[in-house]
Amino acid sequence: MSIQFPTATEVLSAMRNSNVSLKLKELENGSVIQKGAKTILYSGGYSIVFPYNKANGEKVAVRCWVADIGEAKKRSQILSTHLAKIDSPYFVGFKYVDSAILINGIFNPLIIMEWIEGQTLKDFLNENINDKNKIISVANKFKDMVRYFHENNIAHGDLQHGNILIKKSGELVAIDYDSMYVEELKGLPDNVKGLPGYQHPARQKNQTLSAKLDYFSELVIYLGLLVFAEMPQLWYKYEGTNDLIFSSEDFINPNQSEIIRTLSMSNNKLIAEIGRA
Repeated sequence: MSIQFPTATEVLSAMRNSNVSLKLKELENGSVIQKGAKTILYSGGYSIVFPYNKANGEKVAVRCWVADIGEAKKRSQILSTHLAKIDSPYFVGFKYVDSAILINGIFNPLIIMEWIEGQTLKDFLNENINDKNKIISVANKFKDMVRYFHENNIAHGDLQHGNILIKKSGELVAIDYDSMYVEELKGLPDNVKGLPGYQHPARQKNQTLSAKLDYFSELVIYLGLLVFAEMPQLWYKYEGTNDLIFSSEDFINPNQSEIIRTLSMSNNKLIAEIGRA
């Protein structure tokens, strides 16, 4: 039996009327955040996230699914327990709540997450594209983060600019765990494939979650940061795209890729740096 998920419009309407639709004591008398008449939200392929002010003034993120990721309850409960146990600064705390929000007469689950103030990776680059040292610093911290993932048998599964936040301190936090892998999730289907410009084309055929899901996107992100640190003029070709530096077409047809040709011809220094990573 297939699960009927609400549309984005229906979720938005319910959250705007949260005092009626939300059935959670801890969110009682709180509200979504408005900018004029517009409700602030962050929309992805599978869910919508709302910054939410609780009645006590605490800000949290409220996340509701609009598409099926497969066994969301099982994944979320396992991840919540696992992340609480390891208590890593690279992840945010969250709680899965069943039957939490009433939409069209049906109770839907949601996730309440710790709110993190920070810039997405592309916002950071936009602001600091001419500051080589800052970009290199973030590249090194990104390398530290993925080293931690490897050492702890973790894969995020959807590493991309919108899922990496950079705090004012310069520390990195990964968000959005729909495709995440930890050992307890071994064998579950790999349903959330990530943005094409960050993923190897073979990811589309991958069947199950594994600790190796991030290997390709880690290289894309690290290389992209090194390239922009050395060649900031390239940034303006990519700032308005959904890619960092490569598109899916670059991976499918590398011999015809302008950016791959540019990097191959003029950046032996970058290639050497990747080799040392």
